[in-house]
Amino acid sequence: MKRWITSWMTIVVLGLAARVELHDGRSFDTQILEYDGSNVITDQDTIPRGEVKEIVFETEGGQETGTVRTDEDVQELLAKANKAKERFPETKGILLIDDGRNTLHDDGTRNYSYHMAYVVLSEARKGVATFRHYFKEGDNEVKIHFARVVKPDGRVVDLDPSTVKIETPPREGIVFFGKGKWVTFTLPEVQIGDIVEYSYENIRFNPWNKEFFDAGYFFQGDEPFIYSRLVVDVPEDEFIKWKVYNAPGGMMDFKQEVKESRKIYTWIAENVKPYVPEPDAPPAGDFLPRVEVTNQENWNGIHDWYAAFQNERMKITPKIQTLADNLTAGADTEHEKIAAIYHWLQQNIRYISIKGSASSGVSGHPARFTLEQGFGDCTDKAILFATLLRSAGIDADPVYVGTNDDASMLDPEMPGYYGNHCITEVFLADTSFYLDATGSSNGGYSRYPSFNAADHGVYTVNSQKRKVEIIPVPDPNRQLREYHLDMEIDEEGTLTVHYQSFYEGDYETGLRYFWNYLSREEDRRIRFEQMVKSTSPDAELIDYGFENLEDIGKQLSLKMNYRVKDYVKFAGPLAIINLPGVGERLTFDEVALESRNFPLSYYTSEGICHLVTLKLPEGWKADYLPKDITLTMPEVSYHADYTQEEGNVIRFEDSFSRPERLIQPDRYRDYRRLLNSITSYHQKPILVLVEGGVR
Repeated sequence: MKRWITSWMTIVVLGLAARVELHDGRSFDTQILEYDGSNVITDQDTIPRGEVKEIVFETEGGQETGTVRTDEDVQELLAKANKAKERFPETKGILLIDDGRNTLHDDGTRNYSYHMAYVVLSEARKGVATFRHYFKEGDNEVKIHFARVVKPDGRVVDLDPSTVKIETPPREGIVFFGKGKWVTFTLPEVQIGDIVEYSYENIRFNPWNKEFFDAGYFFQGDEPFIYSRLVVDVPEDEFIKWKVYNAPGGMMDFKQEVKESRKIYTWIAENVKPYVPEPDAPPAGDFLPRVEVTNQENWNGIHDWYAAFQNERMKITPKIQTLADNLTAGADTEHEKIAAIYHWLQQNIRYISIKGSASSGVSGHPARFTLEQGFGDCTDKAILFATLLRSAGIDADPVYVGTNDDASMLDPEMPGYYGNHCITEVFLADTSFYLDATGSSNGGYSRYPSFNAADHGVYTVNSQKRKVEIIPVPDPNRQLREYHLDMEIDEEGTLTVHYQSFYEGDYETGLRYFWNYLSREEDRRIRFEQMVKSTSPDAELIDYGFENLEDIGKQLSLKMNYRVKDYVKFAGPLAIINLPGVGERLTFDEVALESRNFPLSYYTSEGICHLVTLKLPEGWKADYLPKDITLTMPEVSYHADYTQEEGNVIRFEDSFSRPERLIQPDRYRDYRRLLNSITSYHQKPILVLVEGGVR
């Protein structure tokens, strides 16, 4: 090989064979190939460009190395790519074509076809050359229309059909009740500047429920979208409603038409600039332009379907009744009964992801099956939990949620399949509340009545009660971290600390899981030593311990005693003292950005408080204590005060409370200013006059 084609607009000289294929089916080999702008010149003939279908290059050994096509679509694609690169010069990749079509047929089956063309402009984006799509035999099939790589010089490398693989997902940690597999391929020879293009179709001939149809589509990403289209094609008599989110006026073109007894809805957006990702933002669907489509006017049909599944699976068997009776035998109140079942289920029914049909995926396996097997996914555990509670005389239902770390917030006006998780709603005479017995991310250590923070502030679908409502974010006191430090300083400046902390909510759950996982005493001691040395490299751990680490029904507490030599800094007659750990806990890395375009998102609310006593040596006297501070806005509040008490003791108390989970962009600057004020406050040390003067 001497030289590659660089462009259709150049003269080409080759030292290797090329095969010219014409649109009329003829083909021939040539050792000479030139292009003058209108004609392809070979060693046999001069041929108008329009008659040439493609040119295939081969090495001396006959191996195909690529093609140059004269088809208009390739030339248009290259021209579009060049124009897009000029428009967006600083990007890792460009989505040239993003074209999806949802088709609902008269018999309830449906197809989704997708056509993508993507310009690779960085090493990090070469992964687009790998295609993976899930299918389940008996439910759907995936058909690949074509796939190819278009080189900047016009060569085309088509997908070799023999490289398409069917893979079975790994079984470790997952139980599959079905025949789910992956269709996968990787296009070869992808380099920076190439266009990766493919088209495929997902044919769903056995959908979960042929009565329900929905579709959704994003029209923006963190790279430019040049042409993005969603088409929804349904029978003419089908009810359809749709909603556009987060799209400014004029961003999308919309068209609705009727053709041959079909209603066709089309949304198109072009040259959409990328959004700039921000840390700690909500799921992208909460702020990116998107369209949602449904054929359900209300939730009634979905409630009927879900509830029928659930009722069939929540049968109280003798074994389930006996277990419920045994677990609640010593309970005097309804809350004690609920707690006993909640804690047992988390720690005795192992969480394993189970994939299968609608009957298992949407509404779980029968409660008796999950109990017998000793494992289940979130839906299975919610089904069993509700059944056990009902056996104990407590009204409870499994409910579907979309967790706040992954799923877009539900719009109750747009009924459809919803959620990535299943939990339980519990009803008492005067209240109702939610519990999550899954234990997938926390090892099953949620102390009643706390539950996974990823469930907070999101919608639930309760088909038993036929309602859709939002889970309230707990009061910050339900997510409280409380730190008690009794400290003493001697005349040499050595600090001795008696530390104890108490926890509520998700933080307690995570800590209990962590310390139970870190079960070796040697490892625990090392971790405690790391904690005290974060205060000072010279810190010495004296002893440590836990309260209620193994007892999930009682509040977890950590205890430790440590000393730090030369902790106090002396400046002439003054001793300079900072309270260990307080300022670090009240430093807020999440407000590093000066402003935000998207909300700042937390999992849940937060509360922190400190109670610190500091005993000074005789003859030492507080010269400066930071003034009391009170900062407040709807999203967060903080109060702190120092007092001088008898016995030469300084007392510090504070309370941080953040009731909101989301901080909206227009509130962010004030929120950031307040948090930074808290951090600055704790940079002010205590100043103490030392008896005896200069040290």
